[in-house]
Amino acid sequence: MPMMNVVVTGGNSGLGLELCKQLHARGDDVAVFATCRTSSPELDAVGIAKVITGIDVTDAGAGDAIAAALDGVIVHCLINNAGGLGSPPGTWDERMDTQKFASLDFDAMRNAFELNTLGPLRVSKALAPLMASPGGKILIVSTLMASITDNNSGGMMAYRCSKAAVNMAAVTMSVELKPKGIAVGMVHPGMLKTSFIDDVPAKMAKFFKPVQGGAAGVLSALDALCMDTTGSFTHGNYGEGLKRARGSPAVQVQGNVAI
Repeated sequence: MPMMNVVVTGGNSGLGLELCKQLHARGDDVAVFATCRTSSPELDAVGIAKVITGIDVTDAGAGDAIAAALDGVIVHCLINNAGGLGSPPGTWDERMDTQKFASLDFDAMRNAFELNTLGPLRVSKALAPLMASPGGKILIVSTLMASITDNNSGGMMAYRCSKAAVNMAAVTMSVELKPKGIAVGMVHPGMLKTSFIDDVPAKMAKFFKPVQGGAAGVLSALDALCMDTTGSFTHGNYGEGLKRARGSPAVQVQGNVAI
């Protein structure tokens, strides 16, 4: 089987780290390239093909820096995982307050768009010329919180808006990259136990699930992504069978249609 090269942004912790672990565990046919600001002992211990440090996807030159570090490697899959709330450091309640309409922090809005919207765009744009064509895949880790019709609770405005924007960017990319045979998709990994929610209130903590299932779901979405489903949004469903978002094309995994 030919080697498959996979780039994972934000690979030093949380979901990104678990993605690197599970991809590496697939064997010698998969070469994993992780990007991050600084590596971590946990990432170094995985033994992936290369850790590309010094990468902050909010920097204008981040995409070009990744491309240069890949040094001619053909990219078969890009997982745009790096992301975050966008809020300044603080307690959970303080971070949530910066994203409520009444107390909205516009710097948090800008930070979220740089991280969650422009970050995946600049990385994807820089790596698209390096991608297998046809056959390349770009997967953006998004969220159901970006849904307009499903927003019944308010709050988290910077996070919601920046993720909704990257969803639109992904669909637009899917149209423009279709002639090259490069598929683009979005996936909701679920509510996961990572540093993202270190100090989440106890009443909410019960809704968050282990990161291993979240990563398994993201990789199921990556495996299922193809030109027939390009532009689609999928729920990773914690590795228990993909769920199709309303309005997205059906996806198939090992012959079983996801519903």
